[in-house]
Amino acid sequence: MTNKKQELFEPCLIFNPSRVYLFTLFIGVSASTPLTAKADQLLLSLGMGSQPNSSQHNNQFAVDYEFFEYERSSRSRLSIGVSYTRLTTDAANNTLITAVSIYPQLTLTPIRESLRNTFFFVRALGPSYMSSNVLGDRKQNYHFSFQAQVGVGYKKDLSNGNSLLFKASWKHFSNANLFHDNDGYDIPFVFTIGYSF
Repeated sequence: MTNKKQELFEPCLIFNPSRVYLFTLFIGVSASTPLTAKADQLLLSLGMGSQPNSSQHNNQFAVDYEFFEYERSSRSRLSIGVSYTRLTTDAANNTLITAVSIYPQLTLTPIRESLRNTFFFVRALGPSYMSSNVLGDRKQNYHFSFQAQVGVGYKKDLSNGNSLLFKASWKHFSNANLFHDNDGYDIPFVFTIGYSF
């Protein structure tokens, strides 16, 4: 009986993913309050591709909202956003997971001014709550994960000062080896269209 109790409470005693996620969300929202965001962005994306080291094929639909942006220089900016991702797979079982994430993102533009509307972006270790810890034949411990994404994009300026955004990227969810099972969920190709306002 003691072993069962210990197994149930061990994640809470050592590392509670829900508390870490809520704390990070609170810090992110709090940090954005005193500073005014330069632009808000609403992003919709579809993704697909074969899962590396597995026979399964993954798909995703995501909605992202970036609510804070800090321009470090004319060529780099930091932003914070939240995202909802719906992951599906063609495996026989465990075919659906949803994830809610908060993420930091670094966006860089080229040195050449004529190419400034193109950009490269990196989302690094955005804490995520997963609705399940199994997708197809891939498994992670608990419901805590990180979202990572890297890609390139193009911004089309509109006459009213707003912009359309087009992105191609790779997305990955894993727990960064914090826990024993960490197979990871990959979406090799993600296409995103967004609106900056």
